[in-house]
Amino acid sequence: MSFIKTTVCICLQNFRKWQKDYRIWTIAAILFILILENTRKFSDLSADLGVSSSIWQYPFLYSQYHLKLIFTLPLLLMFCNAPFIDQNALFLIVRCKRKAWITGQILYIIVSSAVYYLFIFLCTVITALPSSELSMDWGKCLYTIAYRNAASQLGYSFLSVAGYVIEYFTPIQAVWYTFLLSWLMAIFIGLLIYFLNTISSKRYLGSIVSGIIILFSCYVEAFGSDKQLYFSPVSWSTLNQVDVAEKTNHPSFYYCIGVYCGLSLLLIVLLLVFRKRWKMDIDSK
Repeated sequence: MSFIKTTVCICLQNFRKWQKDYRIWTIAAILFILILENTRKFSDLSADLGVSSSIWQYPFLYSQYHLKLIFTLPLLLMFCNAPFIDQNALFLIVRCKRKAWITGQILYIIVSSAVYYLFIFLCTVITALPSSELSMDWGKCLYTIAYRNAASQLGYSFLSVAGYVIEYFTPIQAVWYTFLLSWLMAIFIGLLIYFLNTISSKRYLGSIVSGIIILFSCYVEAFGSDKQLYFSPVSWSTLNQVDVAEKTNHPSFYYCIGVYCGLSLLLIVLLLVFRKRWKMDIDSK
């Protein structure tokens, strides 16, 4: 029980640092501006179509590869300082032991990844409310974009809605599954940065490798094949790149969940196994 309490306290300590962390405030400001611009385009399009907009824009917010790139890159900024060592770290490590400290940092990555995409969802709903109808249905605007190609015809080429997502999922289901996939993807990115920075003692290696993985997803979605999509975990963060009801050749939902969980568990095990080497790096600072 003491180990769990210590782990949670270490995790919460990282969140308390957000109050004075300009990186976090910068990320929040960037995301809010991006979301506001996107919901404004939905509002303008719905006005041109003469229909009400929808608050359920989140599942399609970053479904296009260039928007996925823009909304995923802030994760690198959030986790680039892993393993989160500051002037108080050595004192905490001595008091709570290194295993508990590492576990607390892992828990922080998991929880902060959820906060990141929860913030995106809430901002999407809040900014869409003034011009949207309160309904548990998808709404006429999203149906029109999905089935009549109205967005590109009216000059809104950056708005895209996958028809089979609307057909197969309710709004609540689509929001939940998109959040779950995005959350697991962010956990993988965060743990990868943490692990690579830890074993290399370089604060930039994890961000470089993760950045390459993110850029690879853009290439795959823009120019690649369905087979390459199986090796692009960042692409799976939206439902339009996951097979729904066997309607596409994309990776299945359970394949994506399995790979996310498998890679994340592997990185956690490696972090704990390599903690002796990590201990030497800490002691040398």
